[in-house]
Parts: sequence; C-alpha cells; structure tokens
Amino acid sequence: MIRKTLNRMLSVMVAFIIFGFIDNFLMIIFGDEIDSFFLGIGVSNTLLAAGLGNTLSDAVGILTGRWVEKLIHMKLPPTLSNSLSKNQVILAETLGIILGCLIGLIPLLFI
Repeated sequence: MIRKTLNRMLSVMVAFIIFGFIDNFLMIIFGDEIDSFFLGIGVSNTLLAAGLGNTLSDAVGILTGRWVEKLIHMKLPPTLSNSLSKNQVILAETLGIILGCLIGLIPLLFI
C-alpha cells in the first residue's frame, strides 16, 4: 500500500521536477547573460538582471509547460493521482518543484 502510494506520488513529481529544473536552469543562464550585458554598458544591477532572467524563464515555462506535460503523459503510465489524497498530491508537487529547482542550480557550478 505504501509502495503504491509512493510510486503514484513519484509519477506526480516528474512534471514538477522537470518544470523546476527548466525554470531555475534558464533563470540562471538568462540572468547571467543579462547581468553581463548590463555590466558591458556600465550598469551594475544584479537584482534587475535576476528579475529579468526570472521573467524570461517563467515565460519559457509557460510556453513549454503543455509540451512537457504531453511528453510525460506519452512516456509514463497515468499517475492515478485521483487515488491520492489532496495533501499527498500537494506534497508530491512541492517536493518535485523543490528537487527540480535544486537540480536547476547546476549552471552555478560553471559560472
């Protein structure tokens, strides 16, 4: 019973892991490029660059979100999330986005 619940929660987490990864990964890449651009024109505003990078990564997330969702549903079996409690779904989504965002920090190792 617990194993089935965990497997269902993991299948719910997949989309959120992917979204969190894409969002943070692109936010860091875009923010770094925008910051470099600003520094090149003599403006130093890292928080503005971070905010603009976040805006761009959110836009990409919206544009690719449905595509990622369709891809996941084609590759993975149905999640059967309706057999999970509301709290279990929320927990799976939250853990998925946290894990994805942490994985999305990888560019910081190379910047």
